[in-house]
Amino acid sequence: MNSTKVTHRILVVDDEPDIRDSLKAMLESCGHAVAAAGSTPEALVAIEADRPDVVLTDIFLGDDDGYALLNALRAHEEKIPVIAMSGGGSGPDGADALTLAESLGAAAVISKPFRLKDLLEVIDRAVAEAAR
Repeated sequence: MNSTKVTHRILVVDDEPDIRDSLKAMLESCGHAVAAAGSTPEALVAIEADRPDVVLTDIFLGDDDGYALLNALRAHEEKIPVIAMSGGGSGPDGADALTLAESLGAAAVISKPFRLKDLLEVIDRAVAEAAR
């Protein structure tokens, strides 16, 4: 990667360990410092321990959901940008979920599957907008 790239501290939240670990490894290979959590409670602990520059969360977290994380961050007036991700499609498990996430304050939404290049652009944009 480009050696002048700004490294971000990213928290990846996904209940599927393979996805979470894969995203973590990919983002670390691009020079980012990445922490990971499998649920909203784990994410909130991680945020309190080491405030990330951006949170990348799946909307569907098993028995939990990314909406709870968005609501918890907004309730505490956290200004950390949150990028919501979900499987594509329509209905409550696709595009509608991402629209709801955006209405709850997500800085950006991205549908799976996505290209790493596209994810990195969304992350950079969300962090830059939050810094304004």
